[in-house]
Amino acid sequence: MMNIWYLHGFRSSAKSPKVNAMQQAFPSCNVQGISYTPHSPVVAEEILINEYEKLIGKDDDLIVVGTSLGGFWARWLASELPIKSLMINPSLHPDNTLETGEFSVYGEFNEMIRVTDKDLHDFNHYKVNQEPYGQSEVVLAMDDEVLDSYKTVKELEGIYPIHKFETGTHRFTEFERVFPIIEKMINSR
Repeated sequence: MMNIWYLHGFRSSAKSPKVNAMQQAFPSCNVQGISYTPHSPVVAEEILINEYEKLIGKDDDLIVVGTSLGGFWARWLASELPIKSLMINPSLHPDNTLETGEFSVYGEFNEMIRVTDKDLHDFNHYKVNQEPYGQSEVVLAMDDEVLDSYKTVKELEGIYPIHKFETGTHRFTEFERVFPIIEKMINSR
């Protein structure tokens, strides 16, 4: 069976509407949002590797779809494991783009995230400096108001296939536009 994980970005959660949209679009796949702490690298690594180890030994494939900081982790996983990943508006340098402090989770009342200097420093240990081990692709909304899509193109061009969309903003609205890309990844076993 094909497994599809959704890795949410900073201030989001595994309950993202994108998970439900993929479950409806790909009913024959096991689609799940992974609960992890994308802003805390050491904890995120432990959770993601533990989740992956639950799949080891099964004759299943895995596609990891990640948005923003989730794209950072999707890229890292694909550099470490034989998986496929789709990075949507990936945050390539969270050590530079995130700020320290306390932040509320979108749509989740009473849940706070704390980002420390240590967290930002720890991201340096997870930056990808080699070709991907698995198959990876990138989706960019060129009107991203949070991250500079043109810098992302410059950094990733020639390493991964890049799909550019003129609109979508950072949160990548009209998420269903990535479904043909995911469908192609499912069918390219």
